[in-house]
Amino acid sequence: MKIGRPQLIDEVNKGQILKLLREEGPVSRAEIARRLGLSRPTVSTHIRELIKEGLVYEIGKGKSSKGRKGILLKYNAKYGYFLAGDIEGSIMRFAISDLCGEITHEKVLSLNELREKNMMQPEKLVEIMKTFVYENKINPEHIKVISIGIAGIIEEGKLIFAPNLPEWNHTPLKSLIETGFPNTFIILENDVNMAVMGEFWKGAGKGHKNIVYMNLSTGIGAGIMIDEKLYEGANKFAGEIAYMVLGKRHDEYPGVEYTPLGALEWVVSGIRIIEKAKSIDPKYNLIEKIFEDYNKVYEITELINNVSEYLAKAVVNIVSILDPEVIIVGGIVGKFLNILISKMQPVIEYYLPIPVKIIPSALYPKTVIYGAIYKAINHYHTKPVII
Repeated sequence: MKIGRPQLIDEVNKGQILKLLREEGPVSRAEIARRLGLSRPTVSTHIRELIKEGLVYEIGKGKSSKGRKGILLKYNAKYGYFLAGDIEGSIMRFAISDLCGEITHEKVLSLNELREKNMMQPEKLVEIMKTFVYENKINPEHIKVISIGIAGIIEEGKLIFAPNLPEWNHTPLKSLIETGFPNTFIILENDVNMAVMGEFWKGAGKGHKNIVYMNLSTGIGAGIMIDEKLYEGANKFAGEIAYMVLGKRHDEYPGVEYTPLGALEWVVSGIRIIEKAKSIDPKYNLIEKIFEDYNKVYEITELINNVSEYLAKAVVNIVSILDPEVIIVGGIVGKFLNILISKMQPVIEYYLPIPVKIIPSALYPKTVIYGAIYKAINHYHTKPVII
């Protein structure tokens, strides 16, 4: 639909009014006019339309030291909802938020349990999400945006490479989701890209412009923000630090022809740490158990120290190329940054002439979820532009 200039100006004005109400409301009509430089009749006309649409409502008179008290207006955050998702190598996490990003409902599912129930076929994803929506008594038509971070490379709505989600490789996920939610806008993004946006919005990256988020989980990866913008690279491969080469070619790494894991991932990912620890003692089937015995069992101490050294070298390489203000570490392995950093720091200082700010995620385990909500908010509340 082609929008005429007067109509476009009206939409821009409405967008400004809604933004003000969302971020700083409740406010009166007079205050809106003053803050946005609009005439009072224009504001009154737009407010009347927004109230009729259900996007704005009146909440009573405000306080005033002099003159007539104005009726306060509030943005209706429950006018619709966002459905955010985080799908990685071991779990699916979903959350429903209102239109201001306030999370109202959450759910976590194990991929292994889903596989046991024969629920990991790509087409089952819509069923899983709809069940979650219905469980919370929400009409699917009220879901305005579905925004999902996935551990893989996505191009044109297709998951073209996902080592830890073999059932979903080359799946047209966006098209599948659209069949179940035909009136909903769909956003699919790499999970670490979502995560870095989450930290930028509400987490440890708040107030910074240049951020690297390292996700140390079942697999590993990094999200990169440069000048407050996500950097993805020519092939959307930027941040795939799993493929960093930090050792000799004849090391035990077998190469991508024989494993879906990258060279760095081969030695520091959660899945490989558990494999190596279980070869020491079968009881080490959880990351938490492994780190619990750091400094208690010699072989475990050596394993974690080795992981720390590889991670430190990865940090050196990242800093030498990107020089971020901060490196934020998250994920199930990253949760133990306090242990890893003691061995990482001497290596970093040995190789780098500048200090590096390395801090834990402030949002784990919901980092990707917050990034997905942030992306949904940015889409849904974007003002129209003149092209």
